[in-house]
Amino acid sequence: MGKEEKIRKKGDVLLAKAEHYMDTHDFKRSADNFQKAGDLFFELEEWKISEQCFRFTSKNFSRLGGKRNYHRAANVQRKAANCCLHLNDFSKARDYFDITAKSILKSEMKTKEEFATENVCFGFMCHFILGEQEEAINSIKRFKSLFESDIYNEHILMKLVHNLSNAVLNYNEQYIKKIVKNIQPDRYSIAESTLIQHAFLVTYASLKTGFSLILEKKEFERDSFIELPSQLDTSGLKKIEKHNRFSSKIESLSITNIEFNISENLTLKEKPSIPTKIEFNNKDNHVLPFKFRTNFPGKAHIGPIKLTLEINKYFKYYAISDIKLLKITSPAAILGINLIPQKTPVINQTFPLQVVISNNSDGDAMEIDILFEFPEENIRMMRGTLDKKIYALSPNEEIKWQILIKASDVGELPIKTTVSFKDGDGNSRGPFEAIFPLMINL
Repeated sequence: MGKEEKIRKKGDVLLAKAEHYMDTHDFKRSADNFQKAGDLFFELEEWKISEQCFRFTSKNFSRLGGKRNYHRAANVQRKAANCCLHLNDFSKARDYFDITAKSILKSEMKTKEEFATENVCFGFMCHFILGEQEEAINSIKRFKSLFESDIYNEHILMKLVHNLSNAVLNYNEQYIKKIVKNIQPDRYSIAESTLIQHAFLVTYASLKTGFSLILEKKEFERDSFIELPSQLDTSGLKKIEKHNRFSSKIESLSITNIEFNISENLTLKEKPSIPTKIEFNNKDNHVLPFKFRTNFPGKAHIGPIKLTLEINKYFKYYAISDIKLLKITSPAAILGINLIPQKTPVINQTFPLQVVISNNSDGDAMEIDILFEFPEENIRMMRGTLDKKIYALSPNEEIKWQILIKASDVGELPIKTTVSFKDGDGNSRGPFEAIFPLMINL
């Protein structure tokens, strides 16, 4: 029988005893046997069984009560957290670290506040590497009131988590340059040292990933489309693998979520499908296409756009773009005007002249002012007005009316029209002038 098989057999025997004692409510013996079994399975790297053994050990110690047993419960809860770290179950590990901190603070252990602080910080790191940055900060605040000494703020791990958080929030590597030399991962278990390394990986990835929007135009018409390419720069990720103290191997990188912050007068029409795998080893810059539609005129903004990126299928961090400011305008209104005689114009006879003004565009025209100018010596207005005002013309709408005029001369006589108006944004357009030749017959 091999060594591993002997250890496993012994562990199974201890596990059976532990369950028997728990059934008979002999919680002390049950706890002792669960703990011994957990240590054996931990040695075999059978983390799932080991975690369950430590969990039941903790429960039995808690049932026994007393400050000494709170201390013992805290120790095995931390071991259970380490099992979860080995399994990459960081959410469960985080919960164990929280419980451990609460348990140890109820004990009489002389160094209980230092022990508790370590667990709070490791719980923070579990939040942090899962992209739960706000929850991570809240967990630090939640425990602070439970400590009486300054060790909670002065502990090297607490300084580390504060600096990691500040580095990401302020996008400033100086925060971790101050602390990285003082961290001694060898003081902790292999799983906890690896967790510290993961926290540095997420921090460096956040700092080394660039994300920017590319928008050359600043003004767009209503009901148009904006093609907005963006650029994800992953060139800096290669430096993480060469870091002197906390190098990490990035096996895969994916975009798992995209959050948009855009003004109300814009609508998202197209985005990359997610999850999207990023081939960061093959190229440094990756174009992500976005498409928006403009809704109504006014000031507008696109961004920040927030990408959730996932490293090695476990660790999450964010890349946040800049903000692009733009202006949405109404389409330029184009007015057409035409003068149409309703019968043959004859000298010294009054005849009707139809005026047609049309909005030949997709934009609104308002406060339209039309002025007619006739050659005074040979054309007179008999009925109507030389100055016509129209409140508004909608897109593709037209309006007609008639004036009566009389010509006192034969030949081609010019009629001058001047048009001015305001577009849908209230901007003044014009005046625009046009000359209409009118043929007068004998």
